[in-house]
Formats: sequence, C-alpha cells, structure tokens
Amino acid sequence: MRRSPALLALAVSTVLLAGCGGGNGASSDAAGMSQQAPLPGGAAEDRDSYAGVGAPPGEATAGQAGPEAATAPDTGKPAADVVAGRVGPAASVIRTGELAVVVENVRMAADEAGRILRAAGGNVEAEERGDSDRSESAVLRLRVPPEAFDTTIAALSGLGEERTRRLGNDDVTEQVIDLDSRLSTQRASVERVRALLAEAGDLREVVAIEAELTRRIADLESLEARLTALTGQVDLATISLRLTATDAPIAAARGPLGFNDGLHAGWEAVVALGRGLGLTAGALLPFSPVLAVAGYLIWRARSRRAPVAAPST
Repeated sequence: MRRSPALLALAVSTVLLAGCGGGNGASSDAAGMSQQAPLPGGAAEDRDSYAGVGAPPGEATAGQAGPEAATAPDTGKPAADVVAGRVGPAASVIRTGELAVVVENVRMAADEAGRILRAAGGNVEAEERGDSDRSESAVLRLRVPPEAFDTTIAALSGLGEERTRRLGNDDVTEQVIDLDSRLSTQRASVERVRALLAEAGDLREVVAIEAELTRRIADLESLEARLTALTGQVDLATISLRLTATDAPIAAARGPLGFNDGLHAGWEAVVALGRGLGLTAGALLPFSPVLAVAGYLIWRARSRRAPVAAPST
C-alpha cells in the first residue's frame, strides 16, 4: 500500500507528458497547414512571382522559366529577344536582286515571269521590251514579298540560261526606328502649336502661329513620306530581270566575191553619196537667201570698181 501513492504520481506524470507532446505536434501540423493554405486574392500570384528570389543562377523555380530556356513560351522567339516581357522590333531589311537570263522566246518568258510574280503575291511594276535586227530583249522591274524572294529568284532563273545574278540586303532598322521617333515628336509638336493657335487672341499672334504651324505640318508630311517610301521598299523586295533572246546562229561562210557583189557594193556607194549630197543641200537651203543677198552686194561692189574702157578714135 506504500507504493500506491508513488505509482499514482508516476501515472499522472506520464499522462501530462503525453498531453504536452500531443499539443506540440498538433500545433506543428496546424502551422504546416497554414503555410500551405492558398493566399486570398492576388497574393498567391505575388508569392509565385517572388518564388525564384534567392535561387541559384541557372536554375529555374516552379512556374518560372530559367535563363537557359531556349524560347519564350508565349512568343516562340529566342528568350534573348524577350526583355521584360517585350519582344524587340523586327529587323527592317530591303532586299534587292538583279537577274540576266537568256531565253528562246522573250515574250513567252516575260509572260511567265508575270505569272510567277502573281503566284508569289507580287506584281510587275514596270516593263520595257525592245526588238532590234540582232536580238529581242525585255527589262522587267518586279516587286515581291520578302518571304517569297528566294523562291521567286530560283523560279525566274529557271526561265532560261542564267548569265548574271546580284543579290543585296540593306538593313534599315535604325532608319525606321529613327523616323518613327521623329514622327511621334513632330505630331506632338503640331498638336501643341494648334493648341496655342486656339488660345491666341491677337491678330499678330494668330499670323505668327499659323506660319509656324504650316512649317511644322510640312516637316511632318515630309517625314511621313520618307517613312512610307522606306517601309514600301521593306514590305516588297525589288527584282530587276533582263531577258535576252538566244543569239542567232552565225551564217555559213560564203564563197569568193563576184560581179554581182561588186555591183551591189557600187550601188550602195552611189546611194550613200546621194544621201550625203541631199543632206548637205538640205542643211544649206535655209541660208540661201542670205547667201544670195551677200553675193549680189559683192557683185555690185566689184562692178563699180571696174575701169571704163576709153572710146576708140
């Protein structure tokens, strides 16, 4: 019976210790659940956006692309081109080409070139055809979208035997960006001058502001024209195509010259002489009245100076 109080005290201590341990475990579980609970409103997005803070370089956290990612997920372009969620401006390149092709039939080849251009979404901007005694030729100025430039060049060179090819790429990205910036500034300047014109009350101020507004509008239109011309060359590449007919076969060598050949050559010489004399007479005919008057005056002067013969006795 003496051991009963001691056993009772030991049992109570064990129960108390077990209760304290269970409380600590429950509080730990509750803390873990509170950390995993979703944040209200947009706080969850903020937590995800800062999840990568402190991560080692080169490692990507959950829901965040690392710097070694090959492409941007939304644009499909290299990640190096995406800065702060913004894609850099596309390059503005003017593409030009020159082709010289020898064909059997110039007209058919020119018509085929037009069909090739229309199929590629382009057009024939200018065309010049010529026909001489020796050969027939045509020069075409073609405009085609840049994405179809290479295939169009290949198709045009297949019209015949390619003799010359020159291709060029002119990067005008900086010029386009500069003109865009200057246009924005100039438009804002025009609007400010218009606001001043609306507030002007004195006639002298109105005249001065209108003159300044006219000048700035002219500058604005000049910039717009330059940008339009530049973007037009970027949007459509230019191809200069020269088509030449196949050289005529060389005539067979003829035998020794005979009487008929000499007669023909002599007749051509007589005709050439007659043409030369006719050309000379035609050139002098407008001066004939002047020459006639001058000749008459000279004859009169010489007649007066001639001595009169003495009468014979």
